[in-house]
Amino acid sequence: MKFPRDSRELSAMFRNASDPALSELAGEYLVDMLTVWPSFKCLSHRKIIYQKNNKVLGHNVLLNVTWGRFFIEEDICKDSDPIKVAVINYNRPENLFYVRPIRDHIRCVDKGMHYIGRFNYLVSGRLMFLGYFSLEKTNCCPKLCRH
Repeated sequence: MKFPRDSRELSAMFRNASDPALSELAGEYLVDMLTVWPSFKCLSHRKIIYQKNNKVLGHNVLLNVTWGRFFIEEDICKDSDPIKVAVINYNRPENLFYVRPIRDHIRCVDKGMHYIGRFNYLVSGRLMFLGYFSLEKTNCCPKLCRH
């Protein structure tokens, strides 16, 4: 799927996307930064997501290095129209202090296959929006999905 690179189009796409089902989030997803940040897709930036003990957990992989462990929970994106989102929350003790404030909001564009996300950073109790990204489900390699 080709995502637009224009912020207005991405904002409309985010609002019009569907509520993500946490139960559908599992596997390996290619990450593509759509605005502000350069794309790390060529560096094989991925999110590995799995279910464990009735929780949805995961981590990032960039250049085959694991970083940024997270959990995923449901919440409301209050930036524009209040809409339901899945929040990728990096507030875990094993993460470095500057990774913990990351709060990605994702919505489903194509059931289970493509998601659009808002990259946010928590500063003084408020979310600061930094840009859009996409997630595209791939065929998971068992070696990459170990948790």
